[in-house]
Amino acid sequence: MMESFGALVGWDHHDAGDRIMLRLESVQSSEAAKAHDPDLFRILMTKQQAAILGQYLLRISGQSPVVPRKRGWFRRYFG
Repeated sequence: MMESFGALVGWDHHDAGDRIMLRLESVQSSEAAKAHDPDLFRILMTKQQAAILGQYLLRISGQSPVVPRKRGWFRRYFG
């Protein structure tokens, strides 16, 4: 098994029906970051795995989940 270490510098995702393709960008050095030459990793996961990973990352980061605010009367009326 090959291990790779780097700093996460970007990510994106693609909805693939019941799965998500997660694209991670990382760099192993400041030179690679300056050259905008990241290593790319693509990970296919179920939406359930993505939700569990998201909850885990929120918990270990000490952040709270974002709770949508209730729309006020002005937004409800004018959309």
